[in-house]
Amino acid sequence: MTHRERILKTLSETAVPVCDDCLARITGINPRQTVYQNCTYLANSGKIRRRQGECAFCARIKIVSWIEKGVENYANYLDIADITRTKTSSEKEKDSKTTPSWYWEGNIQSKLVAYLAGQGYFIRSVTDTASRSQGKDIVAVTPEDRELWVSVKGFPENNSYTQARHYFAQAVFDVILYRSENPAVELALALPHGFPTYERLASRISWLRRALPLRIYWVDNLGNVKEE
Repeated sequence: MTHRERILKTLSETAVPVCDDCLARITGINPRQTVYQNCTYLANSGKIRRRQGECAFCARIKIVSWIEKGVENYANYLDIADITRTKTSSEKEKDSKTTPSWYWEGNIQSKLVAYLAGQGYFIRSVTDTASRSQGKDIVAVTPEDRELWVSVKGFPENNSYTQARHYFAQAVFDVILYRSENPAVELALALPHGFPTYERLASRISWLRRALPLRIYWVDNLGNVKEE
């Protein structure tokens, strides 16, 4: 497989924007300049998209590459402000209404992806939460070469206790189905930290967490991840 084929395969499988540094690490292509040259060629030939944005793996603002089909709805990664123009008050008001909260599902997902990549996991696939695509939210491969399937949930924007319980129940049902589908994979939930509803519910299913087994990744408002 050529360098370009490896880059295209990785971008297709991850389906998120990735910077050159992370692409070099994931694909094993060295030096990094080789990734830069190949991505520039692929972008010029129309096979990938490339511009400044947030890398889904390291969460830094860099030049990122992506395949358009995989991330057409990932506006939270790619909608970088035009720093050469001051926004009007109406534009700022619009931004405040449309910018997702830190505990939005897509933000929790992207922070966990970055965390896992930093821990040496290979990110096999990520669903587009913005368009509510079907499939496992995150599929990764551990450094020990075991698959990890993660169900990700945010917290309701209206802070509804009832809706939060529904979200949690749905996430738990997801991982139960995952276990039925493949008894060998590792399972996890990813949830925003700091919401007592989720913390209470998590403590009440301790028996299930031991039986599956099931880990929980708690993501806080600063993007830090705690594994439990």
